[in-house]
Amino acid sequence: MQNKTWTDAALLDHLQKAVYLELWTIPLYLTAAYSLQVPGTDADTPPKQVTVRGKKNPNRSREQLAFNNIYSVVVQEMLHLELASNLFNALFAPKGYSPKFTGDWAPRYDRFPSWIAVNKPVKLGPVNPEQMSLLAAIETPEPKSDGAPNGPQDVYDSIGQFYKAIEQGIHQRWNDLYQPDADHRQKSEFANPQYIRDDYTRFSSTIGGDSRTALKQANEVLQAIVGQGEGNLGPIIDAELRPEDANDLEDQFSHFARFRMVQAMLKFGGPLETYPATGGSGLAAAQQQLTAGFTSLLTALEKGYAGDDELDLGSMWALPNQIVSVWSAGGVPQF
Repeated sequence: MQNKTWTDAALLDHLQKAVYLELWTIPLYLTAAYSLQVPGTDADTPPKQVTVRGKKNPNRSREQLAFNNIYSVVVQEMLHLELASNLFNALFAPKGYSPKFTGDWAPRYDRFPSWIAVNKPVKLGPVNPEQMSLLAAIETPEPKSDGAPNGPQDVYDSIGQFYKAIEQGIHQRWNDLYQPDADHRQKSEFANPQYIRDDYTRFSSTIGGDSRTALKQANEVLQAIVGQGEGNLGPIIDAELRPEDANDLEDQFSHFARFRMVQAMLKFGGPLETYPATGGSGLAAAQQQLTAGFTSLLTALEKGYAGDDELDLGSMWALPNQIVSVWSAGGVPQF
């Protein structure tokens, strides 16, 4: 079969879909993580990722272990959202485009993204076997049976194959699209080698400079997205794609491996303590606050990557309290 031709429009569409895909995972994973009733936490003091090595650690509980595994994936998905958005802007900001996060590109949770051929029901929910099966399906490593992408396609067998197609499109269109001297509207909140306090300092989330340097950075961005998640065929993440801090134990393992860990906890240890969805008098107000907070985040992302404002992630860091407030009021958070 003859390969389809990559065009600017096809690559623009694929990069927008990559941004959507990375954003789409975040509320799914956050909703599950904050459904856990970690001892010592509540709506006013949501769970945090804390080190729980050693069976005598006072912070250790099954719920804390599960939370660490799920929440640590969320943080890397925030990084992936940054990487995908920077990749979009590196090529298309000079042409007047920017990634969209609102309207038709606001995430929806009634199905998988239409360009990924995974036939599995999608809904927001607590940590239980059914929901962890969904989260693991999202991060399942690309099957070895997946063929090489045939140019731009409407539907891909897996997320891994989708990113292989983007890599192909970038390499085919790079020389015609990339403008070294343009404003590429790059943001760096999670990965910057210049700042030793960043979680990730072995690669840069920003893309710029001469064409050869920028293409190398674009390749590293793609490797980080797939290497930490669904592109990793083994449980261990390559050293250059994980934090240097050895205390970041969970971040040494792929997203799929972390979700499988929680699945094993449920299978062999029984249910984890989660908030019951019983409804309550404060549910409507709590959900309204969460809806307003998430809408604010989507607007901030869109304005930030359009260059209209600095990237303000304050509404993202406010989500934990808002999500736990809905759970503790007896509802399932909706986005």
